[in-house]
Amino acid sequence: MTTAISASGSTQLDPIEDQDQSLLGIRRSSWLKVVTVVALFALLFWPNLRRLWDKTNPFTGEPNWSHAIFIPLVGLYYLWVNREQLRAAKVKPAWSGLGIALFGILFFGYGIYPGQNDWFKDIGMVISLFGIVTLLCGWAVMRIAWFPIIFLFCALPWPGLLYSKIASPLQELAAGVAVKTLQVANVEAWRFGTKIIMVGNHNAVRTLNVAEACSGLRSLMTFVSLAAMLAFLSARPLWAKIVMVVTAVPIAIFCNVMRVSGQGLLDRYVSQQLSESFAHQFVGVIMLIPAFFLILLVGWILQNLFIDEVDDKAALKTKVVRARGVTTSGGAGAKPQAAEGQAIPVAQTQTTLPPRPAIANRPAMTLPPRPKGLAGDRNGNAPRAPKEKP
Repeated sequence: MTTAISASGSTQLDPIEDQDQSLLGIRRSSWLKVVTVVALFALLFWPNLRRLWDKTNPFTGEPNWSHAIFIPLVGLYYLWVNREQLRAAKVKPAWSGLGIALFGILFFGYGIYPGQNDWFKDIGMVISLFGIVTLLCGWAVMRIAWFPIIFLFCALPWPGLLYSKIASPLQELAAGVAVKTLQVANVEAWRFGTKIIMVGNHNAVRTLNVAEACSGLRSLMTFVSLAAMLAFLSARPLWAKIVMVVTAVPIAIFCNVMRVSGQGLLDRYVSQQLSESFAHQFVGVIMLIPAFFLILLVGWILQNLFIDEVDDKAALKTKVVRARGVTTSGGAGAKPQAAEGQAIPVAQTQTTLPPRPAIANRPAMTLPPRPKGLAGDRNGNAPRAPKEKP
């Protein structure tokens, strides 16, 4: 390893050698610690991680949770976007994270027995991850890295009983709005629970069932995850990000209601076979497009109709004064210089004049007498001719 000796006698690493010791801006020793912690975490929760993969992978998993594989990828991308802030954050281990990690492990154990609930085990695993990162890195780092960890909750499959309790009222809502839409379109229709009874062609009575898959809960979780991704990958304030995530819920419900209503109209006026086959899935995919643009519309409204107030007065003063091409020469009266558009604090732009020197005592100034001659005297008399000598 090559070294360089500075003028003070201390040794410094060669810049080329120092770059060789880092990968993606992180030292190899830090990467070794990260890999060690990840390996121990995976070893501790391996049965749980394997079950999650079997249930949420897009190949053989359940369709309701096919979006879960993208959640950790979005979290990693968030860390990459904010990598400069993570490097600048002070790493100071916090012992409070040890308490959070122990609570998560105990909650995970309760999910095994006596809870016997996979969802509790998943929640305990995420809480343990939050505590471990806090313990090793501190709260300064956690102020930036909290979102990828909390975002993992969107990838956790819900218990079947909880899923059914939430899906049932959504099914009834979709069926009720679909019946109202059919009645507006001059179609005789009634709702019986989650079933739609309508009079079809040739006065034939037809029954459509709004199944649990049509409740919109799958799209609800997808839209909430999408809104969280769009919100937290932007530079909006925290309250605006939360509003975007919350508004994704009514947007998802509205789009699913329109989807079920469209299926009923398609079944009545176009083709029953078409509404039950390809169109049944195609309409669901099509509704993702307006939902995506509605979420973007909410973000645009929050960004353009609300102005953030600056609480820090010092920061406000700094932003008010901006130097635009200030160039001065050196000297006692030189002004602070800055690049184009760079802010200069107000305190540096105020110039103070040197104290005025004291005036020494001087005699009173007296004017000389006005000369007499051609101009006349003070009384205005005409000048006299000079006398000739004999």
